[in-house]
Amino acid sequence: MASLSYLLFAAALAAVVYYAFEPLRSALSQNVFRQRHHVIQELREMFIFVSVDRLQTIKWCASAGMAALAVMVTWEVPSPGPAVAALLAAGLAYWSPELVVLLMRRKRRVAFGNQLVDGLMLLSNGLRSGFTLTQAFEMLVDEMPAPISQEFRLILEEMRLGVNLDQALQNCVTRTKDPDLDLVVSAVKITRQLGGNLPEVFDRIVAMVRDRKLIMGKAHALTASGRMQATVVGLLPWVFGLLVAKVHPDLMRVMWTTPVGFMALLVAVILDVVGYFWVLKLSRIQY
Repeated sequence: MASLSYLLFAAALAAVVYYAFEPLRSALSQNVFRQRHHVIQELREMFIFVSVDRLQTIKWCASAGMAALAVMVTWEVPSPGPAVAALLAAGLAYWSPELVVLLMRRKRRVAFGNQLVDGLMLLSNGLRSGFTLTQAFEMLVDEMPAPISQEFRLILEEMRLGVNLDQALQNCVTRTKDPDLDLVVSAVKITRQLGGNLPEVFDRIVAMVRDRKLIMGKAHALTASGRMQATVVGLLPWVFGLLVAKVHPDLMRVMWTTPVGFMALLVAVILDVVGYFWVLKLSRIQY
């Protein structure tokens, strides 16, 4: 009777896998395809042009390299330690391009925000000198470095292709996601529609942005210790586990050779990740 139950269960499981495999595979491939094109779009907005095939090649090479490195580092760890380390390293390396793009995007946004004050002052001085807004943009492109010069050059190119100024500026806000630039674009739209002294508006925005960045710098300095504590506490279990695996491998082997040890290891990893992001969330000030 038990054998018949096992056979029926195996047959039911096989039927479920057979009928669900194709939809699952199709959904997974579509999700991965959308993710790749999202990364490609993010890179294009940073003026880095990489094809989808090149990105996939980079992902596979990173996975193979990190897996080999993990095997070499954990070679003396009892089995199946090297295999588990290789699988984890390969999985992390496969998704590392997305993380790198995220960090590059964040760095670019910070650089754009830091350059915006000087760019607004340059635009204000150009308008006072008698330039039109388009000519002031051209002067900013010639005088300022990347990334702000790249973004405003793209605004000028869109205008040459027939896009109106308001839409080109709004597209730049969508790409950069900078709140200060959003304020500038709103001020330009209102001033062009209702009239006003645009250089004076730029000067007021510059003063406000400088005050905001001063507050941001103070908040960043006051929360530096919290971010450092999150990093240290988050890395401490991993470093300690690696040292114990080197010094006393039989003790650590229990963590991945027994069900109780594996569950304890899984809970420890989840709690460590949750605690790291929790401390980061507490040290981030919203203003």
